[in-house]
Amino acid sequence: MKRVIVVGGGIAGTIVANRIARMMPEEMEKGEAEVVVLDKNEKHTYQPGQALVPFNVQDPVELVRNERELLDHKIKFLHGQKGEVTKIDPANHSVVTADGISHHYDFLVIATGSHLRWDEVPGYHDAVYSPWDFESALKLREALDQFSGGTVVINVAKLPHKCPVAPMEITLMLDDYLKRRGIRDKTEIVYTYPVPGIFGIKTTNDVMIKIFQERGIKIISPFNVTNVNAKEKIMESQEGEKIKFDLAIGVPPHTGAKVIGDSGIGDKRNWVPTDKFTLRMKDHSNVFVIGDTTDIPISKAGSTADFESYIIANNVTNEIRGNGLKKTYDGSVFCYIATGLDSGTYIRFNYAAPPVPPPPSYVHWWGKLMYNKLYWTVTAKAIV
Repeated sequence: MKRVIVVGGGIAGTIVANRIARMMPEEMEKGEAEVVVLDKNEKHTYQPGQALVPFNVQDPVELVRNERELLDHKIKFLHGQKGEVTKIDPANHSVVTADGISHHYDFLVIATGSHLRWDEVPGYHDAVYSPWDFESALKLREALDQFSGGTVVINVAKLPHKCPVAPMEITLMLDDYLKRRGIRDKTEIVYTYPVPGIFGIKTTNDVMIKIFQERGIKIISPFNVTNVNAKEKIMESQEGEKIKFDLAIGVPPHTGAKVIGDSGIGDKRNWVPTDKFTLRMKDHSNVFVIGDTTDIPISKAGSTADFESYIIANNVTNEIRGNGLKKTYDGSVFCYIATGLDSGTYIRFNYAAPPVPPPPSYVHWWGKLMYNKLYWTVTAKAIV
């Protein structure tokens, strides 16, 4: 029997496990192949939806499901100590879980994602609300409900981070939200970014800056935050800027999972060295890496993982069948961008073709909401 272990049951791990299972049903039914998903958590959270929670667009209850319900019935799912991976050992083709069990694999898919490191910026956790954290998104919803005007800072602490377009979305939804409450003229919105501009891809950056300017949103960049004084409500940067705020919304620093560092298989920020075309872990032909976990200079987004899942599932299946690798990843990414509470645009790009967002419209906003709803029944289950 050939065993495929997927480490991580988030968006990337769930999609790729289901896609592999869908591609080789006969082998799994006959006991010739096995797919195992390992994750500490038995709950699955659709994190992209958290950005909508503070503006009462998304009910937070709808963002959490049981992982077991999302996985194909043929897939084995271990959680708790049985699913918490404490060591990944590519040299010996095994992973170790918190219960002390060593699990051998023939093929491994690492989908351990990206994780918040609030502690890297002193005071950040105490003073900044972040939709990248489920509980903080709920608190931000309450804070916005009580907000009556002042200075709001939206800060991106460090690159890369998951859902790269989300800071711009939150800024533009906030602008719309404040207008609807009649307090936009009482509020200054300040957007800070660690490199020049507001987004990392020039073609998109140029379009979005114009929208920001039209909305009267102040941009300070580069702005690399060094500390936040929660008592005085002051955010400082290494460039020497000091911003006094009444409300701060931010993206904490991100790193790869702790197990990557503990296993000695990542770079200094725990991203796993990955071939950008084959999605194989460098120097390990039977280990694939997906989604946020990679060190590929491409968006850490759910759609990235979805596109990558086709490549990995196809190649794992062909390897098991003895046919060799068949597909390569072209860097495809697709992201909707909310430009208000009833308008949106999108970017679609790959390694060769940079994105140019079309004019904002209600159609794209509707598309974003529908994509979120279909995640549970279509995307996560790898139906298409």
